[in-house]
Amino acid sequence: MNSCKPLIITEPGSRRHGLITAHLEEKGFSTLVSSAVFLASSDELPAEYDQKTRKRLLGYDLTLGEIGCFMAHRNAWKHVVSLGAVCLILEDDARLRPTLSPAALQELADAIAGTNHIVRLFSQRHPSAKTWKVLPCGLKIVRPSMPGYSAVAYLLGPVAAAALIARSESFWQTTDDFLDNEGEHGGVVMHAMPEPAWHEDEGRSLIGARVKPSVPWYVKARREWLRAGRNILAARHRYQADHRLGLR
Repeated sequence: MNSCKPLIITEPGSRRHGLITAHLEEKGFSTLVSSAVFLASSDELPAEYDQKTRKRLLGYDLTLGEIGCFMAHRNAWKHVVSLGAVCLILEDDARLRPTLSPAALQELADAIAGTNHIVRLFSQRHPSAKTWKVLPCGLKIVRPSMPGYSAVAYLLGPVAAAALIARSESFWQTTDDFLDNEGEHGGVVMHAMPEPAWHEDEGRSLIGARVKPSVPWYVKARREWLRAGRNILAARHRYQADHRLGLR
């Protein structure tokens, strides 16, 4: 059995790379690296980015930082498929709490091996949740009632990673939104609790800020109508997934 390792999305040799590597090695983890992606101009947009759909659905572009972030995670998913094992994907400003030892990480990995499950270790939102599994290490894997939002730290295996890759050959959402769009990629997103990771962003983001442009009222109306349709599909997928998990 392959041991579960953290796969860090970072710029090799950078200060942030050094900080997270030292942090993880101190906790007993050996690490792998998947290179960050930085786009300098709109001339470098990847073929996978569906700019037309993005503007049609939301009325404004993803930023270059958001596109680069998505491509970096997509490359990390390819690493997971190539390795053929469950991996912990970490952005380089993620940090792990003492509750997550290498043994505890392996218990989490074993719990989702061979499935299409994705387990977040950090989330910006904490909706009510039902417990799916309680692990010997004391961590629980729970199924939230609503999307949690974050791509800072999450666990997935080759089955889930392959599905994410296939469904993002043409993408228009941010990484966080895409992970939460279960109706699109077909996976099941769960959370590890108590939350074993946190986000040390040093008050700044390498993705950069976005200023949403003003759009006509009819664009806003269409956007909300289409969003409502996606929410209905997402709710149906969530209900079916919860039923398969034995949580209904």
